[in-house]
Amino acid sequence: MSIPAESLPTDSIPADTVKSRKTRVLIVSDNPTESLDVAKNLRRLDLDVQLAFFDGKTLSSIPTHAPDAVLCHLTAYAERGPHLAKVVKAHFSPISIPVIGAMSRPSKNASVEFDSTLFAPMHASQIANRVNGMIRLGVMESEITRRIATLSETFNRHPEIGDITPDRRFRILFIGKASPAFMIIINALQDKGVDVIAAFTSFSAFDYLHGEPFDAVVMNALEQTEPAFSISEAMRRNSKLFHTPTLFLTDKNNFTAHDAAYAKGARDIIEVDADAEEISGRILELANYHRIHEQLKSDMFTLTTDIARDPSGTAFSRPFIEGHLPRLLADSKAAGVPTTLMAIRLSPQAPHDIHQDYLTSAFKQIAGILGNLVRMQDVVCRWDADTFVLAFYNTNSVETHVILGRIEGLISSCCYDNSADAKGALTFNVESAVSEISDYQQSATAHLSTLVTSIS
Repeated sequence: MSIPAESLPTDSIPADTVKSRKTRVLIVSDNPTESLDVAKNLRRLDLDVQLAFFDGKTLSSIPTHAPDAVLCHLTAYAERGPHLAKVVKAHFSPISIPVIGAMSRPSKNASVEFDSTLFAPMHASQIANRVNGMIRLGVMESEITRRIATLSETFNRHPEIGDITPDRRFRILFIGKASPAFMIIINALQDKGVDVIAAFTSFSAFDYLHGEPFDAVVMNALEQTEPAFSISEAMRRNSKLFHTPTLFLTDKNNFTAHDAAYAKGARDIIEVDADAEEISGRILELANYHRIHEQLKSDMFTLTTDIARDPSGTAFSRPFIEGHLPRLLADSKAAGVPTTLMAIRLSPQAPHDIHQDYLTSAFKQIAGILGNLVRMQDVVCRWDADTFVLAFYNTNSVETHVILGRIEGLISSCCYDNSADAKGALTFNVESAVSEISDYQQSATAHLSTLVTSIS
């Protein structure tokens, strides 16, 4: 089926009959053969991939059900990318999804309408990483929007979010030998007002990395892959540095380890003979993505205002989830994705009566455990003294039971502080219930009450 790209009807293809629980990516391609490697790498990330063909004028097989992201992978019609992105967004409106452009060449206003762009040369793994990253950003942004609405309408609180460092310039770390090509790039970035720090050895590089944060790290791999590979791999093993993007500067005449570079954590591979403006643009694209990701994490923490938290400050309060769940359910219904609730009731087990101070401390520790085991966008609520309720957007009951298994295993295996003269440890038994919402006519309060009652 072919549809004019200028005006896509909303019924361009029947609603999807197969309901995959994998995150879904739609690739809009003008060259399906060249998009195969990209599709394979997306599937390696456990993503469900669909394909729509674009011949420069029309789109074929565009689905009606919105995917989690759209990748416009264009080789022959790169100049049509911005218009295509605009049409795709309109087609899936009002559902907002990230649209990423991966194009064979830059063109005038090439980044307009796209949420993120990449240009050749680009590796299939690089494209897959960017798509996966943009999906995570979109999920975080949606949950931030919902939490702002809940705080405003339920608690009359209007926390300020946004760039906490609006005047902070991009900071880029260069690692490696100060070759002439390296210096040309450094000068190009400095001309754009970027703070550039150079580390000529791996020792000084890690001194810098463990100090002030950087928006991106560029490594000299012109003559050899080390220490660039080792540093990039070490950054991926460090929770503080994991998300900081790494780029390798290479010579296309002798660099062939592209697959190995991306396996070590590279986010982009830059060819040294490219135009300095293009190189600096690729660096700043990743730096900006990283800055946005860090800002969204900061926004999430800003929105955990005390008025919406339980007395320990470690979980959301019962009034918060009662006010927030209706928004989760409304968005869930509109997007055609599940929302699932989980309830956990904890029964303390000890050889003698437990002082309330120790119980309070244990429950605070458990709330912290729950927060660390789930995603940032998931909601952890302290329902009452011994019960927690968790809400998972775009998550079904099967996936939630997997999370529950990890939670039960960790809580049950932990021992908590008890009185000084205790002869046995304080532990907890876990009672639980999981409920995937299917009845959108029932109120959020009724769903919560039914869930908690089921473990009474």
